[in-house]
Amino acid sequence: MIDLIIVEGPLGTPQDHHGKRLAHVGVRRLSSHKVKPTATFVSSPLTGAQMEVRYWIENAGGKPLAVASVKIPLASATIGQNYAHAGLADIRLEMECAATLTKIALTVCGFSEDEVAYFMKHTRTDLLELTWHTQTNSRNAQRNLMKRTREAFEGLRSLSSRHDMSVRHVEFREKNKACSLLVTLKTGDEFRQYPKYDQIMARTNRGKSKYAVAPEIKSCVTRLHDVIETHGRNEIIFGPDTLAELGLSHPNAWSSESLRTAIDQFWRRAGLDSEARRFDPSLLGAAAAQTLALYDAGEFVAQSLSAGTFTRHRKEILAAGGPDIDPRAAGLADKLKSVGRQICYDKRWRIPGEFRHLVLCDATAPAIIVELKNGLGYIRDGVEPEFRDDGARDAWLARWKEYIQRERLWDPQFGIHRK
Repeated sequence: MIDLIIVEGPLGTPQDHHGKRLAHVGVRRLSSHKVKPTATFVSSPLTGAQMEVRYWIENAGGKPLAVASVKIPLASATIGQNYAHAGLADIRLEMECAATLTKIALTVCGFSEDEVAYFMKHTRTDLLELTWHTQTNSRNAQRNLMKRTREAFEGLRSLSSRHDMSVRHVEFREKNKACSLLVTLKTGDEFRQYPKYDQIMARTNRGKSKYAVAPEIKSCVTRLHDVIETHGRNEIIFGPDTLAELGLSHPNAWSSESLRTAIDQFWRRAGLDSEARRFDPSLLGAAAAQTLALYDAGEFVAQSLSAGTFTRHRKEILAAGGPDIDPRAAGLADKLKSVGRQICYDKRWRIPGEFRHLVLCDATAPAIIVELKNGLGYIRDGVEPEFRDDGARDAWLARWKEYIQRERLWDPQFGIHRK
């Protein structure tokens, strides 16, 4: 379900060892030369996918505070592909995987165990991307789905001239018959829809690199590619404001129920909610009630009221569960609800049993969590987990020693900050 996550949090007072393992960029201008931290890329110990760590210093109550952010492409960093996902039922397992990868990324960048613990306790989520697929029967049906979704959102955007609609921007791109739709709400949250298969089949070297899968599962995904060829991929990208509003800034608050509430709220704000709200006239003021009565009587209220008054009454009537009195909205509500029903989370494509070993879910996550936690203990403190036989022990040590060597974690000069 989680494709991408960005978390931010404090590390404590800035320390000398903070800059030792971080990437820096030099800026030279005339006779001055400045060096400042930039994005530090850390490879996932499981798949090699790149995680991103950024570091800066803020002023907190007159004192300097070290702050970091961690960006994790969760599916790619754990299972080795992001072509398909499980659902909300496995969100707690995904969260635990993300938490352990965050600890590994910060540890690789040289932060101490106490600093990482402080970060995890006070972290907040800056971006959370949830994704699911809508199944169609053909590539033509897939294109028609995207066309209908685009028309629905563009229709909603056209109603925003009075600043009373939630959609801020609708962008549609098409290149080499591959298309994508990006919708931005006024809350800053976004919705994306595109055929994932078109990314998988990218012909450029950049595309092949960006959507590559881990070598361990490369031979297993061909069948999965064939299955999702006609799917439409839906992505909701929640920003920090919405997550804070819903009390979901800290990942500990995530559950299948709480994130489902977030999805449902996004659907309502985007006008895609197919559930008809019960009209409550008691929520209307006297003036708005009179405007609604005139509208029901067939009067063209959009012309008889000033723009400001019309906007206020329209918002009040909509909030009470009444009709949209804007004449431009005729027929749009039904179109939005129809599209919303087709692409909603409840109508998502479910992962068949034959593919569950290829996605992050209850079939794969427990072993991944154990692997990551054992690896974290090893790179941080040199603690080796217990094994049933020497063969398993040697194979595990070989994997993690290779990771340590690749990231230069135990380098005498630039190694991680260890006890």
